[in-house]
Amino acid sequence: MIKYLLFILIFTLSLKAEDSLNAQKQNALYVQNMIEVEENIAKMFEKYLLTEFKIPTLDNLKIDDYLGSNFSSTNKMGSNIAFENTSDLKIKYAITNGTYRNEKTSGIDNYIVKLYNRDLYRKYTSAYEDSSDLTKSYIEIILQSDEAKTIFTLLKAGNSIAKTCTTSLTSTYCNNNNKTIRWYNASSQWIEYDKINFNNANITLSDTGLLSDSKLNDLAVGSYIFVENLYKYVKLTDDPVIPSNPSNIYYPLRILKVD
Repeated sequence: MIKYLLFILIFTLSLKAEDSLNAQKQNALYVQNMIEVEENIAKMFEKYLLTEFKIPTLDNLKIDDYLGSNFSSTNKMGSNIAFENTSDLKIKYAITNGTYRNEKTSGIDNYIVKLYNRDLYRKYTSAYEDSSDLTKSYIEIILQSDEAKTIFTLLKAGNSIAKTCTTSLTSTYCNNNNKTIRWYNASSQWIEYDKINFNNANITLSDTGLLSDSKLNDLAVGSYIFVENLYKYVKLTDDPVIPSNPSNIYYPLRILKVD
């Protein structure tokens, strides 16, 4: 009788151990899939920037050209998949459900969180966890191309970017071609920038009247300023002018005609 009871006990414990191991494997696979989902969201976010020249919502990405119309936001380990703040390139942190974070459950959940937080399986995202306040935790989208970084910076600052450039545009940026982006002022005169280096590269102006435009103040020293089919200038020092009232400090644009 004792041997029988001992057998039952060992058999029951082995079943529980097997169930625990299976749960661990299932949760690990779920986390790996969640990472893949977040990575794909980040990739499609960047693709949308480069294609539509707008900061997307998650609904914008739920179409066939991006995440697909069947994309599911369901997440058993926390709140549904969503952007925390697109202006700060943040996706909501996924593992917030206490059931999956409780370290007392055989160490399994601790492993799950560590797996989720590791950058080993991440390229387009990076996890930040504040264990003392999970509302401050997030997944950061890491833009890969300098073109996307330029576009995002302009959009975040409140600018608009038209998908194509036309002579009728005013007070907006537009996509000129694969390499350049233009700013059209209120008079439809334009400044053409390199998409990758933007203010750290040479620019082209449609008219000499733009040489006094305040946007040139942000141009890197040493950059060439070409006036279309006419002249070439170079941006000189950014040394500030400090008047008697220091609060009125300003940086004058100094350029030199070189051609």
